[in-house]
Amino acid sequence: MDGRFLPIFSVDWSGLLKKLSNLEGEYGILSPAHSDNTLLYRIRDLGKPFLIDSGVFANKNNPWYQDIYCEFKQDRWVREVRLASEVHLREKINQYLNRCDRFSPDYVFAPDIINEPILSLYLARLSWEEYWLKPRTYTLIGVVQVGNALNNWQEQTTPLLDSFPIHYYSPKSFLAPLISEYRNIGYKYIALGGLLKPDHKKRTGLKFSLSIQELDELLTWSRPDFVLAGLALTRLEVLRKHQVWADSTGWLWWDARYEPERFANWNALQEVANYRLNSPIEKNLIS
Repeated sequence: MDGRFLPIFSVDWSGLLKKLSNLEGEYGILSPAHSDNTLLYRIRDLGKPFLIDSGVFANKNNPWYQDIYCEFKQDRWVREVRLASEVHLREKINQYLNRCDRFSPDYVFAPDIINEPILSLYLARLSWEEYWLKPRTYTLIGVVQVGNALNNWQEQTTPLLDSFPIHYYSPKSFLAPLISEYRNIGYKYIALGGLLKPDHKKRTGLKFSLSIQELDELLTWSRPDFVLAGLALTRLEVLRKHQVWADSTGWLWWDARYEPERFANWNALQEVANYRLNSPIEKNLIS
């Protein structure tokens, strides 16, 4: 990551990758680790910046970081779902990293858990330790789950007499030290995640949770390298302003045949790919 804006397109099946075959310009490709082997090799062969993530939306009913514990209590067996043991978590993290090794990506996102910032930090520490157990060709990116704090923070309008001043009781007061802890672990690159929230009106059932102004403010003080699910036409200017990478799948689903009045004379995918080179900031940097 070179401190410049770069669009990243998320791909998890060959049909989406095909849409990128004739695309010109600078862009990267992100794919989840559970994608087909052939697809991951094909992405690698394109020579574009290649990123792999752990697929946080996969296996919701049986997440890898949970285990079932059974214990005999008060004359009956009690069955509980708990966070898996450290041994189990390290084994799963190792399996993930070893799979990524096979496809020689440029960057790999450390495993994280949606809406669980503290557990994601715990996994980030384990992942960092496992990552350095053997030489690897890719760079590990830390994923900070900021969405839960931003979307669900209960603002306290009047501070208690024995509390900190009111401006300390804010999402920033929680997220700033959280992000700093990733740096303390050793992560050079930080991605902000958890910025999607449910929205039944959307085709994907998810919606980016921040307005343009809110995203601008967040990037101003958090200074990340990547915004997960942040790529959109309405957000291109603020992403370019802060020189971060951002990904999205939505661009690849757009098709002029389904909405001719919107796309018949407009290649939005190519426009996004060209956006970096059309930027006066980027032209100055490149020249």
